[in-house]
Amino acid sequence: MNKLNFLKNKNDNFYYSLSIFMNLDVQRSLFVLYLLQIGISQGEIGALQSFLFFSAVALEIPSGLLADRYGRKFSLAIGFLGLFLSGVGFLLFSSFIPFAIIFCLFGASIAMGSGSDRALLYDNLLAEHRADEYPKILSRARAVGAVSLGLSMLLGGVLQETLSWNSVYIFFAISKFIGAIVVAFTPETKLPPASLNFHDRCEIGNETTPGVFISLINFFHSKKGAFLMPLFIGFALFELSTIPLFIYGQPFFAMQGLNVTIIAGIYASVEGISAVMFMIAGVVCSKFTLGKIAFATTGVVTFLLVILAMNIGVITSIIIFLIIMSLPAIYETSYETYIHNNVESRIRASCLSVANLINAVIIGISYALFGGLLDMYGFSLTLIIIACVCFVGLLGVSATLLLDQQKPFKN
Repeated sequence: MNKLNFLKNKNDNFYYSLSIFMNLDVQRSLFVLYLLQIGISQGEIGALQSFLFFSAVALEIPSGLLADRYGRKFSLAIGFLGLFLSGVGFLLFSSFIPFAIIFCLFGASIAMGSGSDRALLYDNLLAEHRADEYPKILSRARAVGAVSLGLSMLLGGVLQETLSWNSVYIFFAISKFIGAIVVAFTPETKLPPASLNFHDRCEIGNETTPGVFISLINFFHSKKGAFLMPLFIGFALFELSTIPLFIYGQPFFAMQGLNVTIIAGIYASVEGISAVMFMIAGVVCSKFTLGKIAFATTGVVTFLLVILAMNIGVITSIIIFLIIMSLPAIYETSYETYIHNNVESRIRASCLSVANLINAVIIGISYALFGGLLDMYGFSLTLIIIACVCFVGLLGVSATLLLDQQKPFKN
């Protein structure tokens, strides 16, 4: 038994280590300021963000199929190496066209790791008959990742202030290369094609098992796969209210007179609070259904977005920004666990890629819309519009849960 526990802890620790390097990102809270500093306009930055998201869109499904076909570690390693090359690109270039290519590579690299890490974790737990521990392990890993991101963003501010912008991107590139090495040592359990999760079973006939792509198509043509689509859309609309705000918060706080180090500190605080939220998420998800979590989280975020639109002062804006950015951790954990409970191992990464594809399309469009709304109507009215869209996302979640007719969690 001791040997078995040691093996479990070892496998879990490898995943926690992987989460550290996936989230280690010293340039995350500063890259907009860096691009502005080298002469890239805000409109061009919006275009670059759209390039990033739409390149992620283009590779979401292929990356999931690749991960399911050749292994999740293979896909993750390619993603890390692509991020390494992106970091090097930031050091070498300073004009819009090269950065358009760099951001496309960045988006493609994100797609390669998108869903593969969670599929890797879930199948490893499933092979050890520990699938019911997924929310707990995932929430811990996300907490570790949030701490890693928060500390790295704070480090990015310190590196820029004490050394140079180049030091930020040198550190970024090196960290991603080390991440690729960590992937090589992370265990991966490959389950039989028909291995299913603990919650439910998809119907698979006795005939020859179809390929991954055909299995994915068949799944989303089935009732089980079809009822997940409104959930994907609903969650993406919720994300639309937080992710663009995360990016545009950088120039917003800069306009309030805050320096780079303080802004980096704000973003580091977001990740610190998110780490606490992720730790809580495992417990919350075991006690409450996805529906209750989605309605509570969306309601609070919608309300806070409206409050943030009211010119309430720098300190209060920072506090509300911290809450809006960290609260979704609980919703995200519940959402992903629900998906895993309704998908078989053979197409797990591919199905997550479909969810991420829908998310990336909506978020990619939202970046351009967010920037356009800011130019036309200003920050306050833009936030009110975004708050309305956030609340509309509940329709998608409600549709999925009404069609499902079963509880998302069984412990």
